[in-house]
Amino acid sequence: MVEGAGNIIGGGWRCCVQADIVSQNATQAVIGVHIIYRRTDPSRWVASDAVSGGAWVNGVSTSTNTVNFGYRSFNGDVDLHTQQVTVTKQESAQTFSCRAFLNIPYGLPGRSEAHVNLTVPGITYAKPNPPKNVSWTRVNDSSVKAAWQSNYDNAARKYWKQIYADQCVGLNGGTQGAWGLVKALNWDALNYSYTGLKANARYQFRVAAQNPGGVSDHVYSGYIYTTPAAPVAVNAVKLSEQSVRVTVDASKSYVYGIRLRRRVNGGEWADITGGTPGATAEGWLPDINGIQNVTWTDTAAPAGQVQYAALVGRPVYGDDNSKTTLFSDWTYSNTIQTAVAPSAPTILNPTQNGAYVVNQPMTVAWKPNHPDGSAQSAAQVEVTDPSDVTVIEEQTTNTSYQRTPKSCGSYRIRVRTKGIHADWGAWSNYVTFTVAKYPNISINKPSGTITATPFTVAWTVADDTGVSSQTLIIQSDGVEKYRKTMDGSTRSLSIGASQYLPNNNSTLTITLVVRGGSGLESSTSVVRDVDWPDPAEPMAAIESNNDYAALVIVSFGVPEEGQSETVSASVIRVMPDGSEVLIASNLLDQQLAVDPIPPLNTDFHYRVVAYSAMGTTIARMVDARIESGFGVLNFGTDAGQTLLLGYNNTVSHKRSHSTSEFHFARGDGANALPSSYELDQLDSTVSVTGVWEWDQALWLRILSLADGYPYAWYREPSGLRVYVKAEQSVSVDIADKKNISYSADLTQLTWEEPVL
Repeated sequence: MVEGAGNIIGGGWRCCVQADIVSQNATQAVIGVHIIYRRTDPSRWVASDAVSGGAWVNGVSTSTNTVNFGYRSFNGDVDLHTQQVTVTKQESAQTFSCRAFLNIPYGLPGRSEAHVNLTVPGITYAKPNPPKNVSWTRVNDSSVKAAWQSNYDNAARKYWKQIYADQCVGLNGGTQGAWGLVKALNWDALNYSYTGLKANARYQFRVAAQNPGGVSDHVYSGYIYTTPAAPVAVNAVKLSEQSVRVTVDASKSYVYGIRLRRRVNGGEWADITGGTPGATAEGWLPDINGIQNVTWTDTAAPAGQVQYAALVGRPVYGDDNSKTTLFSDWTYSNTIQTAVAPSAPTILNPTQNGAYVVNQPMTVAWKPNHPDGSAQSAAQVEVTDPSDVTVIEEQTTNTSYQRTPKSCGSYRIRVRTKGIHADWGAWSNYVTFTVAKYPNISINKPSGTITATPFTVAWTVADDTGVSSQTLIIQSDGVEKYRKTMDGSTRSLSIGASQYLPNNNSTLTITLVVRGGSGLESSTSVVRDVDWPDPAEPMAAIESNNDYAALVIVSFGVPEEGQSETVSASVIRVMPDGSEVLIASNLLDQQLAVDPIPPLNTDFHYRVVAYSAMGTTIARMVDARIESGFGVLNFGTDAGQTLLLGYNNTVSHKRSHSTSEFHFARGDGANALPSSYELDQLDSTVSVTGVWEWDQALWLRILSLADGYPYAWYREPSGLRVYVKAEQSVSVDIADKKNISYSADLTQLTWEEPVL
């Protein structure tokens, strides 16, 4: 039951409404709407004649009812009347507005009205009937069409809202997968085509009807197959002069039948007959439905080169072979010969002229060559040692084994095999190989930390068979940096900076690989650290020229004991904020570096770095300050063209931030000022002027700068430096040869350094 309260009359009472479902069935419900008098002030009571009220359900035309209660005296809560209203259910739940009023003319007179919402559940549906007379028909290898007749019963509340079309599938001879919804169809659909089916698959389909009462029973198809895959393999083995065992691996197919054919000496294919088990018409093997690996014995194999072929057959509809049957492609067997003695095998190991280690196991392996397809039943290995002693080592079905040579020197070996034929096969060709010891290697130099270039690597090698080649490899942090291959006579190597200069404080792995005259290889490695000495500390003198560029003159330091010679230097400007710019590199002793745009009247530094031939460095920080009473404009990509702004130099700066303004409605009728949002965009401009006494060369030079350069670097005595787009103006009274007046509007751009 739900309740709603109405407006209060005179502070003493109100009308309330209560609603509940009195009774219901599958399609209808009876709502009870109660008119309630409720006292809101316990100290008050009310009496009146001509009391009336009413109760109804919105939207239900037969539910309105007005009741006259006559004289009533109220001294507490009273349930005055219940109005019952019948409503019709819909498919989904509905919400009804239930209302009541109470009118009291005297005492505390007034009319109070209340309402409350009541939810009535939807129609109770029954589980639907399933589709009837369902059929499934193969259209092609990728499509199956399902059709059915309607079977809904609306009178029994078994209507259809949707039709579910499901499928499950097994692939490549495997087990069946899980059921899955393929399509939810409209209730009036009478057919559906399953598409996108895969080959070599086993499908099952089902359909069912659905409504709010649930899902009907499913109607299932039998298995429906698509074209099977060809057998994975067909293998033929000769058992005797007239007997061949044929094995068909159809493990990736849903097998119903397997058909076999045979041909001799490359002739025409013919269906098999007889054999075990006895083949039926057209070469079909009997009683193999569902068997994926099949063996058949050809008990009357003809003499010669014999080959077999097999395919898989599968009815579309389950095991019903009275309807359409699908066939795979053919798979072909190996070709075998009727029983003959084996041909010479191929020795796989040892290799011809190979080298092996004395007193260590080595593998002897070969590949049989049996034209009749039979397996090896025995083998003989003939070994001749360096003393010319020959032994025969017997094996059965093994095609490899381990043996350990006990002496150094030259060996030879050959092999022959036996199959099902009574005779031994032919011997293989001899394979000759060498047994020896590994080369014995020792690296003697460098014996400790590498401190100078060039450095020498020296070693010793001992090998009774001589040394055919040597390779020296140097790695740093696991990366190969140097490799040199030498003849067998070399025992040391000097490595200079032009060949390989290791990084200072790196760790080198030096490896020597030696190949002996026997062909055996061995290697050894040593690990050495690199510690190059630093150069002497450089010196620098700093001056400025008439263009207020900084001139840095670099002097190399004189090396003391334990220091290296300086081969070059570089100069780096270090600004007060810590930012750095390379001014010059590869400087020689007493060479000059020019910085065209140092800051004016500002303390900053130059870092001068000295480099040794080994790459070690040492740096000196040099204080710098360029004094100027003038502003300077530098032009050209290298900032090499300058204009001193002269006497009576004036400058003004302007900064403008981009914003976006919007008017928003206030809602109170007052005029609203805009709101503003910053766009993170800044426009910065500088206006500069300068005055010079008349000078024809200067006049022409200023005009040339204005003509030739749209961009410049502006430096002012405050220390400010900016990269700008320059709009320049220059004027003079040429007749009187008065002062030259110059002005420029400078728009600040993203900073760029000159090309030095």
